[in-house]
Amino acid sequence: MSSPRGPFAAAVAALCVCFAVSAAAQAPQSPPSKNPSSASDFIRVLKVEPLPEPVSAAVAALRAPALAAHVGFLASPALEGRGLGTGGLDAAAEYAAAHLALAGIPPLAEKTYFQPVPLREITGGTGAIEVERRRGEDVDRRAFLSGVDALIPQIPARTFTASVVFAGYGIRERSPERDDYRGLDVKGKIVVFLGGAPEGAAWRTPALVERWAAEKADDRYTAKRELAQRLGALAVLAVEGDDWATKILPKNKPDERTFWRLEDDGLDADGILLARVSPAVGTALLGGPASGAPRSLPGVTVTLRTSGNERALVSRNVAGVLAGSDPKLAGEAVVLGAHLDHLGIVDGAIHPGADDNASGVAALLEIARVFAASRERPKRTLVFVFWTGEEEGKFGSAHWVRHPLWPLAKTAAYLNLDMIGHPWTPDEMRKLVADSGLKEGEKFLDGLKPADFAEPGVADFAPGLGPVLARAARGIGVSVHLDRTPGIHGGSDYRDFARARVPFLRFFGNFFKGYHEPGDTPAGVDPKEIEKTARLALATAWLLADD
Repeated sequence: MSSPRGPFAAAVAALCVCFAVSAAAQAPQSPPSKNPSSASDFIRVLKVEPLPEPVSAAVAALRAPALAAHVGFLASPALEGRGLGTGGLDAAAEYAAAHLALAGIPPLAEKTYFQPVPLREITGGTGAIEVERRRGEDVDRRAFLSGVDALIPQIPARTFTASVVFAGYGIRERSPERDDYRGLDVKGKIVVFLGGAPEGAAWRTPALVERWAAEKADDRYTAKRELAQRLGALAVLAVEGDDWATKILPKNKPDERTFWRLEDDGLDADGILLARVSPAVGTALLGGPASGAPRSLPGVTVTLRTSGNERALVSRNVAGVLAGSDPKLAGEAVVLGAHLDHLGIVDGAIHPGADDNASGVAALLEIARVFAASRERPKRTLVFVFWTGEEEGKFGSAHWVRHPLWPLAKTAAYLNLDMIGHPWTPDEMRKLVADSGLKEGEKFLDGLKPADFAEPGVADFAPGLGPVLARAARGIGVSVHLDRTPGIHGGSDYRDFARARVPFLRFFGNFFKGYHEPGDTPAGVDPKEIEKTARLALATAWLLADD
């Protein structure tokens, strides 16, 4: 373990001493995009089914006061929001490593709890799009700047030029049948498409809106970009509507800095580059209003240029390991993870990140402590990882999947803890049941309180996870809805595990009004909600490790 560094060292050391005393006092006295749901995914627990004694004792040892104390430190002003590349995040990493050491949990890597994650930081990023139209001897060129007529991601400096095709709405769908790429050759070209979906009630179903016309741009363009990428496109330009100047630009101020994996070649880490552009750019590209049938655009080329100030930096994941008790199964591991970072200081205001994700980190720290204190150990090995860079691009978990300290082929499951400090509301629970079409929905809801409900996410390609999670839920008295999902577009660190086909479970509470705002403070989270989810995750991890 490295020693705490910098101005945060004294705070980290002092807090660790306090928690060492607290942990000793709390040690157990005895062995320590919604897919359609089926009725079996709703599990109503009316009577607790006792867990095996060591699991039950460990669950009981997870207590709200200790969880709240972790949240209080991690989301304190001293850590300044734990932004990527800051001393506050370094302090949080040292804090996590120190608590693993205090619990007697060895580092996973040789002689260190830290896994370096090389990154590149870009500040002062600028970009431009130049449209050239050739008609015989006539050449018309227009340049459009990022922040005025375009929203171009801040990426490592690059320039590329390519011919252009117009792909309508950029949609390929079976029902209603539509293929905007029929007859188009887009390989090595820049694809232009319209934002949103076509007019008509057929395109307003919840599933189609979520896939093609979601409110958030990241969600709205994920499927479109991936489709264009599969067809060989070099980049995509999404033409926005007439609210460009009044709504879109004001809500999308350029980031002061962005981060990329150091090994990235300048394209988006999630796929090909996507730039959102104004109607004026659409007109320049198409020679008129952005509309009409998909078509090639002979004589039209686009040059994309980006630049900025770059520096290399190294952030860190934190990883510890508890060896399994069964020699035949100890070579396999259940991995549990939570991201340490948050947004840091934005527009002069500290964003504390109490729920996002001091809550998940607190749960993982206490889960690790309780496992280490137990007189009995699960059969499989347990790996505890605290990720860096989730908010900026899931960098820590993505780096792990590419450079795992524990082999992915020997990873039985990954359990992710993120934002577990806010419960569902009764209205949200009723809507969930109504939208699912559950025949006995009222029976499921009868007498069910939000404090006794959870909706964990379950990899839809790993059917064996559901029964284990259901058994854990019955063991702690929590009713659940299993949200089966592929996870490949997930908004947290399970995403890259899903893409690598590693079975995963997602533990998440609820969104709230202070999400990604300065109001996400320790006073706003519910320690009992964190306790509930931590207990469910611990029980699930133990049962998976023994399964």
